[in-house]
Amino acid sequence: MRCWPLGFLIVLSCTTTTRVVRLSPAKYEPRPTDSPVQLYSAKLPNCPFEEIGLVNARKEYGVVSTNTVVDALRKKVRELGGDALVGVGFVHGGDLAGTVIRFKRDDCTQ
Repeated sequence: MRCWPLGFLIVLSCTTTTRVVRLSPAKYEPRPTDSPVQLYSAKLPNCPFEEIGLVNARKEYGVVSTNTVVDALRKKVRELGGDALVGVGFVHGGDLAGTVIRFKRDDCTQ
């Protein structure tokens, strides 16, 4: 029983929280879990797209890698039916944020 608090703290040290603000009332089916999600920081994709929402990911406790935060963002993009994340960057407090987009044509993914 003494190990229980320690185990709980270890689980908390790996927590990442994501938040979403929807920009479009349209709802889409989630993308498959293996669907690629491109990240764009300064450049926009060449394909026409629509904005779905804003996402933000934060490390809640302890030591969580930046890759874990990026993976949480990609997962949220897929859940929203998005294809990519544009304007990706760090914001106040070290959060990582961006705008979820969905390409208007299925054959266009860049």
